[in-house]
Amino acid sequence: MESVYHDEAVLSEVQLTPQDHLRLQWQQQPGVTTLVRQKNVIDQNPELVPYVAVAGLPGWISPGMFALQGLVLIAVIAAGLNWQITRHSGKLEDEIVALQASARTEIKRQEDIIAATQAEIRRISSSPNSTFKLHMSPIPLTREQALTALNSSLDDSHSSEEQYKQNMAARERNLRAWQSTMAIVNSGSPLIFSLALFLAAGLFSQGSQKEFARNRHARNLADYYLYFITAEGLWPNAVLLAFLFVALSGGDYGLTGIFSSVGPLFWVLFWIGFYFLLLHFFVMAARGLYRAMQSRPPANEWGFDNRLLFRIHNSFFMVFAGLEAVFLALSYGFYLLQNHVA
Repeated sequence: MESVYHDEAVLSEVQLTPQDHLRLQWQQQPGVTTLVRQKNVIDQNPELVPYVAVAGLPGWISPGMFALQGLVLIAVIAAGLNWQITRHSGKLEDEIVALQASARTEIKRQEDIIAATQAEIRRISSSPNSTFKLHMSPIPLTREQALTALNSSLDDSHSSEEQYKQNMAARERNLRAWQSTMAIVNSGSPLIFSLALFLAAGLFSQGSQKEFARNRHARNLADYYLYFITAEGLWPNAVLLAFLFVALSGGDYGLTGIFSSVGPLFWVLFWIGFYFLLLHFFVMAARGLYRAMQSRPPANEWGFDNRLLFRIHNSFFMVFAGLEAVFLALSYGFYLLQNHVA
């Protein structure tokens, strides 16, 4: 009797279609959010991803929305917080505060000179003396000559004070514009990084479809890319974003002293480590793609014969370079606009 039941259980398991397996995995998958549940299903069953479209999974997130939520949304929130924290801090803020203090001191000095000149004019105007000795003249001057000289000096002092205020306002405006621009650049570039991971799907799909033209899953590579780049990159993307924020905005968090003490070798090692972490992330995504496509993976996942890894790598960097160039150009235009409008 046990043998009969055992055979029936085995037969029932064998008769399950890939869609049934996927539905079962989705129903039994624990997780706080749909995003995490979906990531776990993709991680555990990459070969079942091609059946998502026909399995009819309730609550399953489409590949585009999955990537937007898992990669871009996190980057948007992090970039907004970083901008809010750093837009009025760091070295440029210290320069602005120092400039304001210096301007106040100089304006106070010039106002004291103006007040002294005005007091001298009042003294001479009410004095019964006919001649007056001024520091600006080696010989005594008549009342009219003294008043003329003092009024001329007063006009020059007013003009000098006004010119100084304008110059200081222009310098502060320039610093504020640059500070605002750098806060946007330092907060926005990590966002561009995550956005490039998302937008590289199209370029990756175009190139990969030509290389895997005979593979029946080739036409769906854009969707597969978004699934695996998000599932494998949900946590690595967050770590890489944190590294970028520290590298770009560290000075605004008071880390300037630490950065200046470590030297250039630290930054060389930092960016090498950053690149290899990114490359490991791409290797994992490529591994899942090979399994989803039911294609034989290369003998060496890190080698140049890993065509999917090569495509992911190049597609990402091409999209990132293009987006970053446009973003930097727009940021510089915004900097010029702030100066012009002000």
